[in-house]
Amino acid sequence: MKLTAFKGAALASAAVLLGAAAATAEDKVAGSISAGKLAKDAKDYYGRTVTVQAEVEDVLGGNMFTLDEDAILAGSDVLVLVPGGVTGTLSHDQKVVVTGEVRPFVEADLDRDFDFFDDGKLVDVKTKVDWKTRPVIVAHSIRSASGATLMSETARTTTTAASTHDHGAMATHTGTATLTPISAGKLARDARNYYGQTVSVKAEVEDVLGANMFTLDEDSILAGSDVLVLVPRGLAGTLSHDQKVIVTGKVRQFVEADLDRDYDWFDNGKLVEVKTKVDWKTRPVLVADAIRTESGTEIALR
Repeated sequence: MKLTAFKGAALASAAVLLGAAAATAEDKVAGSISAGKLAKDAKDYYGRTVTVQAEVEDVLGGNMFTLDEDAILAGSDVLVLVPGGVTGTLSHDQKVVVTGEVRPFVEADLDRDFDFFDDGKLVDVKTKVDWKTRPVIVAHSIRSASGATLMSETARTTTTAASTHDHGAMATHTGTATLTPISAGKLARDARNYYGQTVSVKAEVEDVLGANMFTLDEDSILAGSDVLVLVPRGLAGTLSHDQKVIVTGKVRQFVEADLDRDYDWFDNGKLVEVKTKVDWKTRPVLVADAIRTESGTEIALR
């Protein structure tokens, strides 16, 4: 009798455990990684877009929060930056799914790219973590466990060609917002106003520097090319001099050491220096999410 009762209890326990495992498997978002894995293997993810499923640890105002999963590392695992601000409420231990671009925690760079970062003062005060050993995610989208959107999706872009009566201008759609293309010259002249932002640039190709880099120009006031475009996953089509394209991506400063660290193929900017005669420290860099021709053909790998 006792043996039968024991077997029944064991089967019941096993069923509970299997049910919990199944629930966990169902809850896990396809393709996502844990905050702990990202923190431990950060160097493998720099410059890449990832989806992380984790719990909120600290909320640091409307533009920053941290993720944790109580793993091996002491303190929070990942710092999340939200350039457009959080549109919903976040709380400690809330489960969220964050998609965004991974970058290292370099205080000077983050302060340069995001006004709200403020030299990391809030991060230093509210968290007791050596953030130089942790990764940063610049969020493209944030969702709750129930699927509710907690920010506008400003950086994951889908570009479409829209014919209009004047020269078939193209618009770039980002979720519910539309990015109106700006010129390469405007981006070059007002670069500081765009660092850390996602923009759409319509211009002509100047120099093609292999499968991962090319320059844009519009024969404006500035001598030489206006913008250097980096294509992390490579081009899926052929580009040629004077070809008109629309490039959508994130703007960052030309800091040779940072670009060389984030992109193996940058190779200390040797190809850029050889093929162009421009002081690139005075020009912006556009890390492309999407590239389209005038006819609407997608030529950037995703």
